[in-house]
Amino acid sequence: MDAKCPECDMTAKLDDDVTQVKCPHCNFEADYDTYLEIMKDKAVNMSIDYLPKRPGL
Repeated sequence: MDAKCPECDMTAKLDDDVTQVKCPHCNFEADYDTYLEIMKDKAVNMSIDYLPKRPGL
């Protein structure tokens, strides 16, 4: 199964047991739970970047 690499944004590989994510492009490796936390943090940071900067809010 494929996953998005949090380091280089290329396609990483998720093993069949859904326990390890490895990127052949930048050699990123993490267990699946750590990978989910990294991606969750990236999503939160992206959402903060898209908050409109409007006066009075």
